[in-house]
Amino acid sequence: MLAHRALVFPVMWENPGLDWLLAEFRLLVNESIRIALREDIRSRARLARAAYKDLSARHAVYKQYIPSAFEVALAVLKAHRRRVRKRKKTSIPFIRRLLLKAENQSYRLDRETGRLRIPIRGTEGVQLHLPLSEWHRAILGDSSWGLGSLTVVPGKIIVVVRKEAPQPYEPQGAIAFDTNEDSLDGVQASGDSSRLLRAPFDGVRRVQAVHFRRRRRLARKKAFDGRVARRLLDREGRRERHRVRQRLHRVSKGLVRLATEARAVIVLEDLTLHGAGGRSRRMNRRLASWPRGELHRQIKYKAALAGVPVIKVNPQWTSKTCPVCGARRRDRVGKVFVCEMCDWEMDRQINAGMNILKTALASNEALARAVRFQPGALRHDVVSPLYDLSRGGMGARDEPSGVESQTETIPSPDL
Repeated sequence: MLAHRALVFPVMWENPGLDWLLAEFRLLVNESIRIALREDIRSRARLARAAYKDLSARHAVYKQYIPSAFEVALAVLKAHRRRVRKRKKTSIPFIRRLLLKAENQSYRLDRETGRLRIPIRGTEGVQLHLPLSEWHRAILGDSSWGLGSLTVVPGKIIVVVRKEAPQPYEPQGAIAFDTNEDSLDGVQASGDSSRLLRAPFDGVRRVQAVHFRRRRRLARKKAFDGRVARRLLDREGRRERHRVRQRLHRVSKGLVRLATEARAVIVLEDLTLHGAGGRSRRMNRRLASWPRGELHRQIKYKAALAGVPVIKVNPQWTSKTCPVCGARRRDRVGKVFVCEMCDWEMDRQINAGMNILKTALASNEALARAVRFQPGALRHDVVSPLYDLSRGGMGARDEPSGVESQTETIPSPDL
């Protein structure tokens, strides 16, 4: 199994040849989309047989870019056909943004200096210097990481690196979490011992609320100047994404570190929000901004690099099922789940994490042999934070806006 990472470099250039190449590659992708749609082609080999000769004769570019254009076109069409199958509103795809995608044999990168050569046609090419940070040098200086594809868009170059991920170890315990808006809540179990666990998101929801109010205020102030409004709103969106991802990286790194030290498997819910459109406008906005997908993505790729196994389970009814007797409540559950059959009482989110662990134990025989989970033993236990709360001043930096409420910052591990 290969693990991938994307190295992003902000690069500005004033080279007409490279600008022409990006426009030509976009044209290749759009022509490939039309050919694949017309002849109902779904594989790169068939598309190459049908279109390579014609496109090669009409476009004077480095020839290895044409198969890359086929790959991009088929990926776009795959998403389009999926929407057609689900009878969602869609149109014939058309790439508007300038881009270039090149495989690792098409470009040359000096991993020590950051010098990059991108061929244009024949012997003609362009040389750029990538700004290497210490983090970039640490990755590129590791020979176990091989170079993958290169993506060029205006103002940005993305280099994908890959290496063989270690084999997941045989788990000796489990960490199961229910994913909520403000935290991961669940239980850690190993052998006969277990404890309740919570991983706070360090104010992600508050950061999103602050930037939402800022964007709304900017949109009202610049309603009659669309160009300035777009620039200011884009900047605000970037700041929000960076602040949110920083906090999520702290959570995912701490969780993977804990799982590695305990030789535990990470159990998460397989979240899909079907039917979310039936809720109120405010609730739909909250669910759309809920970064559950980004958090799970970070956990999965960091776990793969560390050899930590990850299990996804169905989260249905986990908040409304008693982990002791299995009784299920049909009515609405508040912050505390109370079983009407056995009087079990537990925080609703922690209760869901217990049921997620029980589901994983029921579906994985090897894990069930390593963990003997007794929910009743945790009835009066105190929830332990994922982080060491005795360490002060380690929280993510908050930018003052004049509208945030005064709340206590949760310290987090270093990045």
